[in-house]
Amino acid sequence: MAIGLQIYRIATSALGPPLAGLFGRLGPIDGAWRAGFRGAGDESRRAAGSIWVHAASMGEVGMARTWIDALLARGERSPIFVTTRTPSGLTRARSELGGRVAARIAPHDLPALVGSVLDSARPKRLDVIETEIWPNMILEARRRSSAVVFVSAAVSERSTRRLRMLDIAGRALFGEGIYALPQSDTHAARFESLGVPRERIRVMGDLKAAEVARGEPQGQRFGSRPALIFGSMRPGEGRAALQMAVLLERHREAKRRRDPTGKRDHEDDFEGRSRALLVIAPRHAEGEARARAVFASSGFELVVRDDATRGEGVISWIDEVSRRPGTRVALLATRGELARAYGAAWGAAVGGTFAPFGGHNVWEPAARGCPVLVGPHHDRIATAMEAIVAEGGGAIAADAVGLRDVLASWLRDPDLERTGAAAARAAVRASGAAGRGIEALAAWRLLPSAAAGPV
Repeated sequence: MAIGLQIYRIATSALGPPLAGLFGRLGPIDGAWRAGFRGAGDESRRAAGSIWVHAASMGEVGMARTWIDALLARGERSPIFVTTRTPSGLTRARSELGGRVAARIAPHDLPALVGSVLDSARPKRLDVIETEIWPNMILEARRRSSAVVFVSAAVSERSTRRLRMLDIAGRALFGEGIYALPQSDTHAARFESLGVPRERIRVMGDLKAAEVARGEPQGQRFGSRPALIFGSMRPGEGRAALQMAVLLERHREAKRRRDPTGKRDHEDDFEGRSRALLVIAPRHAEGEARARAVFASSGFELVVRDDATRGEGVISWIDEVSRRPGTRVALLATRGELARAYGAAWGAAVGGTFAPFGGHNVWEPAARGCPVLVGPHHDRIATAMEAIVAEGGGAIAADAVGLRDVLASWLRDPDLERTGAAAARAAVRASGAAGRGIEALAAWRLLPSAAAGPV
């Protein structure tokens, strides 16, 4: 076993019990941190003998829903054991998957905790959705002859380098019993460099595309959409948000100067871009405070929608705010409304790409016919953006000048709907990931024998 992996195993084995005793008592009783120190429980026992699907947070749970539907259709039995690391992810799993799953907060990556859950759940296979690599979870599953499959998997170049530098990668962790279903050839090469044998790697694509392709209707007719939505804004992206707001306000002011009566020239203007409202949707709840700080002395009125005050549908709310007079920005501080909100957008800037986070779900706006814009830090979603850009459905801004140029061109483009339609086509083309993943499991004989068919 590699030295780095040995050190990790020894440290977590020795420190696990005192850490569980100390930190397991801290935090709220129902909090995710404290719940992570719980071993075997009712959920793992109810799902014993099925599949363990691990999904880090709310977004990955959405991907897991698509994957679980495909597994059940091919003969896996319910309830499937599902773990996640966030309360919002747990709520989504229980509300959207119901009795098909037994869901709980995932155990922390301590050998005794993970082993306890595995002994209770006795999973035939551990399916890890997208990005999480936890050494003890992997090793303890392998010790119990449970195959480990990385599903719709993505690993950044930075994570790959770190795992190799720390001497955690290699066949000791990623060898026998490990399979990878990466999103692209680039991610496939990274998994191979980590130690997964090439014959156990098959590209399946991105489950997020499949999830949104079957999702909600697109929303408003494109020509009447009033907003640019900055979705999943992260720390460090306030400057980009303010730049967007200023650009949109300058556009509105220029139109007012050209036509002070407020009437529209149908050859030069159309309803959507004349109401160029910026809607900011922070990735996490604490992002509301950051957004308020960014716009506190900017001259913009911040109109807030939160879970305590939400009433009418989010699309109607965006439409109403866009019609108000004055200089304003909308702050969407609710949970679970962003995907639907894209149905009111003539463009989407996706957060986590204007600061070094790697990017968030670009398929949600693309599937709803929104042109998609990302910043320079989009390595986690590079495959998806390559597909969208190749289809003509979006753009990548390398810096602030690029952001300005893309938005200026979108604001002036009378055929921007074609760009949105191209983004939607890219989403449809990418939506077959679950089927390709199931085919790979069948070829590896990891499905129930009655469902696997000939290989």
